[in-house]
Amino acid sequence: MSKFATLSGMAAILLWSMSVALTRSLAEVLGPFGAGAAIYTVSGVLVLLVTGMPKIRQQRAAYLWGCGSLFVIYMVCFALAIGMAASRQQTLEIGLINYLWPSLTLLFALPLLKISARWWLYPGILLAFSGIIWVVSGGSLSLNDFIHNISSNLLAYLLAIIAAVAWSLYSNLVRIYCHGKGVLPLFLFVTAACLWIMTPIFSQLPTEMIPQDAILELLLMGATTAIAYVCWDIAMRKGNITLVAALSYFTPLFSILIASVWLNTQPGRAFWPGVGLVVIGSLLCWSASRNKN
Repeated sequence: MSKFATLSGMAAILLWSMSVALTRSLAEVLGPFGAGAAIYTVSGVLVLLVTGMPKIRQQRAAYLWGCGSLFVIYMVCFALAIGMAASRQQTLEIGLINYLWPSLTLLFALPLLKISARWWLYPGILLAFSGIIWVVSGGSLSLNDFIHNISSNLLAYLLAIIAAVAWSLYSNLVRIYCHGKGVLPLFLFVTAACLWIMTPIFSQLPTEMIPQDAILELLLMGATTAIAYVCWDIAMRKGNITLVAALSYFTPLFSILIASVWLNTQPGRAFWPGVGLVVIGSLLCWSASRNKN
């Protein structure tokens, strides 16, 4: 395992903490499809400049088609879920659902990477899911309230759940099937192309001049996304996956703090206890997956 690769994963976590706030802010100007398309186009160009042309012929078909499909599904679903949130408060809830992926990454690592875990992995996962139910249901663990609240914007919440599952599978499978540097720029460009195609079909780009603030946000989001995914790819292929996953459990805290300030939105009283449940449950998952020395 490489210490540099592990540090790269930590850097990715910090950069990802900005994604919910910036994606939502841009979606309010460019629309959910246009914002995602613009973000991943800029990110793809920047990653290409950093890593160079990807060597596609060196990669397995399972990596190109399997991991590539999961990557695109995650990117598209995450961008659309955030962009389709009915309010900024709902944006925070959807962002929190997305951060189930650290727990799911460890859950899928058991059969895929043959990682052994102690018995409290499963209570940890249950605790993390309970945090999501607590937040979305408005401060209770009622499944009826949870279902009622997500039904108000079912597609957005469903996309967030799909995104979490897709990214956790990608993070495991890329370690198995990727050779060398991978083809991250290709994955980003395919994601951007999908969203550009979907833009005129399901929405439209703004006809007025794009504000300068939005352009700056786009460049910032594109740069942070590019650096974060390059770092994460390195970490998943060569780093300490359990340590990086453990640190990623604090991403909801950083992300929601940044989003609430950036979007000028105060989370409800039920929100922070739910975030706490997600983080504690995730830390239990990491503890359960540590090597038994």
